[in-house]
Amino acid sequence: MIQAVVFDLDGLLLDSENFWQQAEYQIFSSLGVPLKPEDTAQTLGWRCDNVVQHWYQRFAWQGPTQAEVATLIIEQVINMIISKGKLMPGALEALKLCQSLRLPMALATSSNHRMMLATLKHFELLPFFQATCSAEFLPLAKPHPQVYLNAAAALGVAPQYCLALEDSVTGLIAAKAARMRCIAVPDSAHQRAPGYALADHVLASLTELTADHLQ
Repeated sequence: MIQAVVFDLDGLLLDSENFWQQAEYQIFSSLGVPLKPEDTAQTLGWRCDNVVQHWYQRFAWQGPTQAEVATLIIEQVINMIISKGKLMPGALEALKLCQSLRLPMALATSSNHRMMLATLKHFELLPFFQATCSAEFLPLAKPHPQVYLNAAAALGVAPQYCLALEDSVTGLIAAKAARMRCIAVPDSAHQRAPGYALADHVLASLTELTADHLQ
């Protein structure tokens, strides 16, 4: 029986994956990294410092450090979220549904802690969550399960009684490694990716989430 729900942020509640892809493409291109826009899909759901390390190992650049590049990307994404960001279809309704069922909720994200809080405050989502967990300062981000384990611990609910909602295969692997049930809500461009077979359910949108999924 589900006793708590743990949400991802980017790409699930927040329509932000394109912002990450735009920022990464623009900043890496300015450093001479021969990146095509579609290449950014390779690191979907990764923590920003891991993305930067991934491309630096392949195309080492001169000038700013990896940490400085990660900060540039995060700042650009925050600015885009505040100026033109929007919630994913069904996101607010999903949160209200869990709230109506008296299910405690946590957020488990690989995103930077400051970006997470800025987003939640901007969209007035903080009151929905009893715990917010960022993997920013963890040794390993998703697909490692630690951020999900931290979320379950913060709620005081054993992981096997938690339901995770994720949009990426990376996050799905993390949730399942934490022994949680998981509903995947992939972007339409990635719905046929074989990794989503790990999910307990796959939805086309959060608008499809019902009370039956939360039993």
